[in-house]
Amino acid sequence: MPKPTPMKPTPVHKAVEALLRDKKYQKGLRLALIEERWAEIVGEQIAKYAHVQGLEKGRLLIQCDHDVWRATLHHTKPELLGRIEQVVGKGIVKEIFLN
Repeated sequence: MPKPTPMKPTPVHKAVEALLRDKKYQKGLRLALIEERWAEIVGEQIAKYAHVQGLEKGRLLIQCDHDVWRATLHHTKPELLGRIEQVVGKGIVKEIFLN
């Protein structure tokens, strides 16, 4: 039985560059950044009752534990979008969907 031909190893920096260009990875990374800094973005009090659920096609999905918190976030959407842009960059989150 013939021996398999050994593969040439990929340099680590090239593998990392390819990973960073991957759109699915970028989406996950940006979502993780928002989740990590959520309390900073909305404030400690609101962060206890409103939770990041996902990021789909530029829409940030937020689950609110009560209508009061949903209303509070609804009235501050433009400000929140500005804070989110500071974290992940402009144009990544285009809309906030409150559930």
